[in-house]
Amino acid sequence: MLAEIKQLLALQDVDGQIADVESRLARLQRERKRFDEQIEAARAAFAAVQADLAKMEHDSRMLNLEVDELDMQIRDYQKRLDEGIISFKEMENLRTKIELEHRRMNEQEDEALNLMDSIEAQTEAVVGANETLRTREAELEAQIAQCESDMETAKQDLQTLSVNRQTATEALPKHLQTQYETLRKEVAAPVAEIRGGVCGGCKLRVSGNTAERARGEMGIVTCEHCSRILYAG
Repeated sequence: MLAEIKQLLALQDVDGQIADVESRLARLQRERKRFDEQIEAARAAFAAVQADLAKMEHDSRMLNLEVDELDMQIRDYQKRLDEGIISFKEMENLRTKIELEHRRMNEQEDEALNLMDSIEAQTEAVVGANETLRTREAELEAQIAQCESDMETAKQDLQTLSVNRQTATEALPKHLQTQYETLRKEVAAPVAEIRGGVCGGCKLRVSGNTAERARGEMGIVTCEHCSRILYAG
């Protein structure tokens, strides 16, 4: 095998490793983003449970205020009924209002009691949701820490491979550097092996002359179909 082919294969191997590390780094970056989104979703779910509890507590306060206002209104009606000098019709009207307000107040007191039960259950739900959130956050933060460590390793690997690539590139003659880099813009592997008279890159059969020249190591040979640099195994 020509020395130049060995150098080209060494460079192509480094490029393959770089591509693998870049793919790994991209995957890790996607995972890191997904972990962040999962933490945000977990926190949003907990916030929703808290918001439900806050609404219940607000509704309970409002309901209790309404009950207090009704009680005051009933007391006022009763005082007017007991102490006022009013007509029979007004007395009947006040008694009707008192009865209606009592009915409303009883209904709201029942509603307030039911709401208190709901608040108690929701408070327990908030406690449980908080524990679930803390556990989930701890799990995700551990995964994020591992992901960031793996990302840092990948970046260091890329730095090392970048140095190796520069060394491998500089070892090539300038015209081969140009030829290789031009091909690499079009195909992932610019150097391919001829197997059974077929280019290992484009999978098309090459001419007998091309195959013979590659086997005879008669300089750099290229595929007449895809322009890849060929070598015989």
